[in-house]
Amino acid sequence: MRCLRPTFLPLLLAIGACTDQVTAPGVCPNFCPTDSLTVEDLVLTDVIRRDSAYSGYVQAYQGEALAVANVPGVVDSRALFLMSKTALAVSGGDTIPATLDSSWLHMNIVHRDPNETNLWVKVYSLPLALDSTTAFADLIPAFSAAPVDSANIQALLADTVITDTILTKPWGGPFRTDGAGHVLRVVDADSILSLYFALDSLQAPFSAGDSGQLAFGVRVAADTLAGVALGTREMGRDASVRRFYHYSLMIDSTRDSTVYAVAEQQSTFDSFVFDPPNPALDSGAVASTLVVGGAPAVRSLVRVKVPSLLRDTADVVRATLVLVPTAAVRAAAGDSFSVVATPVVTDLGPKSPLNGNTSLWGRVTVRPGSADTIRIELTDLVRAWSRDTTAATALVLSQRPEAATYAQIRFYSSRAPAFRPSLHVTYVRRFPFGAP
Repeated sequence: MRCLRPTFLPLLLAIGACTDQVTAPGVCPNFCPTDSLTVEDLVLTDVIRRDSAYSGYVQAYQGEALAVANVPGVVDSRALFLMSKTALAVSGGDTIPATLDSSWLHMNIVHRDPNETNLWVKVYSLPLALDSTTAFADLIPAFSAAPVDSANIQALLADTVITDTILTKPWGGPFRTDGAGHVLRVVDADSILSLYFALDSLQAPFSAGDSGQLAFGVRVAADTLAGVALGTREMGRDASVRRFYHYSLMIDSTRDSTVYAVAEQQSTFDSFVFDPPNPALDSGAVASTLVVGGAPAVRSLVRVKVPSLLRDTADVVRATLVLVPTAAVRAAAGDSFSVVATPVVTDLGPKSPLNGNTSLWGRVTVRPGSADTIRIELTDLVRAWSRDTTAATALVLSQRPEAATYAQIRFYSSRAPAFRPSLHVTYVRRFPFGAP
């Protein structure tokens, strides 16, 4: 019996592979997709419903900054500070009289427009009866008087920086000063300006009957773009006063000694007032508008009806909320702010709790003088809504930071058919895998 030589086996296998026909039903192209992905755009003009604006969330005295501006024909905004009570204490609690020598008034400029020219910061003495009800008109007489002091910011910035370690120690770093006794220090890399006014006992008197309290107001003036923002108690950059005084101690019947001391005062109340005031909500010409910003802070609640298309048959590629302003934002040129769209956890109207997941938020910067259409990216939020049918499909439009400026932006609401808010969605229909 003859055996087949092993060298012929590969050849026989190769011949069999070439001649066999596979008849199983999985052969391509029988099951290759016959369709392709198509990206589609859809502008949903009727999904925004039951939208409205609500006021009073954050008051001016609760904000992170105090808006100070002087733009003729637009706004006049002024800051207020009420300082804490203090005493010119002496050693051992004796009743020895103390004499006030001078005071330093300190404030922080946390924002300014670098294009401002010839910027002056002016300080005024105000009555001590400052509180949350104080209005612009109440302080007209005080601001009509001569300022207690004023400093030119551009002139100070142009002065030589003093870096001597002995001289800079009291100020916390290099500083600039002018012949009028003002001191200016640029804080770190964030360009916050720390400004000091040297005041004598007439400019900042000490009244025992008022427990040493002081109240100051701040205005600005400039050739162009007169506007700054001052720090507040809420952000840890409030105004303060340092009192320098002296008194005499008897050493014996023939000798005495002069003691020099310092008393500190922090602001217990800070706010800002402005004119003209923001228009009232839902009255007259501003009816049927969505309002965001100002002081007290106004927010707008926007409810969205997510169409079944986005839940059942399509995947969201991009989603954008489109809002049309009713007019240009009236504010100083450097007073840009952000409008943030934040989803709610549950829909309780104006008291709806906000979702803290910032990845779902949308944000856009608003610049004064512009009436351009606002577009807020909401892709992640709309995707989350399309996946979760139990989620509250509503969001709140708010300003960041809140109650730190007089500026507001107003949008047409769903009650204005021609300019109502809309949702611009780019999507792809889900692929029909397995279809013949």
